Parts: sequence; C-alpha cells; structure tokens
Amino acid sequence: MKRFFLFFYVFIVLNSCFQKPQMEENDAQYIIDINNPVRISIDDFITNIDTIRLEVTDESLLKDASIIRIMDDKFYILTNNRSGIFIFDLNGKFISNINDRGQGPRDYLQITGFEVDPLNQRLILSDMQSSKILIYDKTGKQIEVINLNFRPNRILPFNNGFINMYRGYNKYYSNPDMENYLIHFLDSTGKFISSSIKSETTKPIYTYADHQIKILDNGNVLFHPILGNIIYKITHDSIIPYYAFNNNSKYKMLTKKDKKNMELFLDVVNTFKYKENEGYLLSCGSVIELTDYSLFIFSGWDRARFLYYSKKTGKTLLIEPESIKGDKDFIKIFMSSPRVTHGNKLYISPSFFSPIQDICENMNNEKLKKYFENSDYNSNPFLISFSINFPE
Repeated sequence: MKRFFLFFYVFIVLNSCFQKPQMEENDAQYIIDINNPVRISIDDFITNIDTIRLEVTDESLLKDASIIRIMDDKFYILTNNRSGIFIFDLNGKFISNINDRGQGPRDYLQITGFEVDPLNQRLILSDMQSSKILIYDKTGKQIEVINLNFRPNRILPFNNGFINMYRGYNKYYSNPDMENYLIHFLDSTGKFISSSIKSETTKPIYTYADHQIKILDNGNVLFHPILGNIIYKITHDSIIPYYAFNNNSKYKMLTKKDKKNMELFLDVVNTFKYKENEGYLLSCGSVIELTDYSLFIFSGWDRARFLYYSKKTGKTLLIEPESIKGDKDFIKIFMSSPRVTHGNKLYISPSFFSPIQDICENMNNEKLKKYFENSDYNSNPFLISFSINFPE
C-alpha cells in the first residue's frame, strides 16, 4: 500500500510540474529588447577567424553536413541525406563514423533527429520511419535501441528519459495531448508521460530550425517555438519563460491571432512572405547560446535579422545583413546561421552557400580567399570558426 501511495505521489508531482502553464512575455526571467537595427562594419564585428578542413579518408567522405554538434571536444556531423554520423576532433582529424542504415532490428532507415547528451556522454538518434530511438556512446558504439509506439520527430535526452519535440504537423498524432502540444515527455522506455507548451498555430507550418531547441551542459533545455515571442527553459521540475522579446523597433511582431492563422505557402495574407513584406519580424525558432552572448535569428521568407544579446550588460544589437558596411562576400559568409557553437566560438560551413567561385571572386580577405580557392566539391565541407566583438 505504501508503495502504491508513493507511486501515486510521484505521478501527481511529475504531472503537475509539466502541466500546460499559462505563461506570458512579462513573466520571463530575461527581457530581450529589440531596438532599431544599427549599421556596423563587418571587419569590426567579426574577429578570431580560423578555418578547419575535415580530413578525407575512404571512411570519412561525407560531402555535406545537415546537423553539427560538439561534445567532449569532438565534432559530430550528420550528413544531408541523414544516412550516417561522422566524428572528427576539433582540428578536423577523422575519428570514426556511425553507419547502421538497414532493415534490421538494430538499424535505422533514416536518421530523423540527432542530439548529443553531454551529461551522459551519449548520442541520441531518432528514426521517424521505423519509430525508434537509437543510443550510442561518444565513440559511436551502439548501446541501446528503443522501439516506440509513435513516430518521433526530434528526440532529446532529459532527466532519466527523453523529450520529443513536435513542430505541429497538423493531425499527425491521434493523442490530443501529443497533437496539440509541442513538448512531449517520455520515460526511459520511450513511453509518453505528459506534454506542455501549446502550439500557437492551427495550420501546419512545414519548416525546420536546427536551433529551435538547445540542450544546456547541465541537462536543462531551452526551447523557442516557431513564431514564438518566448524562449522556455525546461528543468527537471519546471517550465519557465526564460527569454522574452520587448519590441522597440520599427518592425512589427505577430499577435496571437496572427500566429493562429499563419501559413507558410498557401493563403496570401497570412503567409511568411506577405507578413515579412509588411514589416513583421518572423522566427522559425532560434535560441543560440554562447558563454557570454545569446543570438536570436529572425528569418522568415527571404530576409534575416540577427539579434545579439550580451549576458554581461543586458544590451542588445539588431543587425540587418544588407546594411552592414564592408566586403559583401565577407558579409555573405558570416551573416548566416551558425552550424554550432562552442564557448564563445561560432562555426559556419560555407559549403552550404552559393558556388565557391562566386563567393571568393572579389573577396578582400586573402586568408579566406585562398582557402576557398583550394577547395572543391569533391572534398569534405570545411568549417570556419569566429568570435564576435560586441560593441558595448
């Protein structure tokens, strides 16, 4: 009987912690001001540039990169075709890879989601097609395969279980607690427990944001819903508004009614492109954490606005790439969404940009120009790391 009451108490506590809280912008722990954009020089803003070429061997030729993560001073890179993961050290030397694509019980058909687990030094893979979670150690050795009774989207480690991040595909899950909420809590066996953070959109928005959700080194999670004005912090016993935006700029922000009716492609009035042309700041969700700064990217249809936040001073800096002074090719490279961050370093992968010859044709930075000219499409993608010089 005591065991029953203990179980019942634990269930009530966990369920109450992750109920669907009513949270507003003014409840956030940190208010992030959005002021009018400033015009800066790219040469004054970008500093400590370094290049990393990923080693090419018979086992390490990956050609492209979809998701890049850093753990234990190693790069973990998921390929664009989502068939495997390659592991390199921070100097680009190849270590090993994961290639378990197949039809077997311990194989995946395609890697839908991929995250690192810094607390437990593991890799967490999810496969939507075969409804699996696959767990590997930091060297790429498989530890466990968990079969699910639903199709996962993006799985993250959390407490002793997992989080399934849902982007609201519309009529995807039969369970309304999964369909109508964006964060699904799972136990260690992959069983659904509860959910939180209700979707603000009622129509499917098929978009992908690599930085929509972030695992912190202490195991907590930051989550920025698509089109959301709040970034939530998820801990082992609570969900709180962590960052919220206070708009003082010339741009407009979406109301709750706007978000409810938003569409990506179809209806003209409520599409991303239409709203962006009307002067709205739109976000597919981005919470990019560095040691001393946070970066929020407002990228709707074909324009991007970068909002930098200094954790030390609380000051912010909104940048429009087209208004930056300096080398246009240089701006094209560095005013883009970073692939991953580490400390105060940001990493980008220029292999995703326009043709290399076009980028380096008129570039003034000789070091980067030479690096581009010595690259070709038959080699691995390379990474560029840099820091920002925040004008306090």
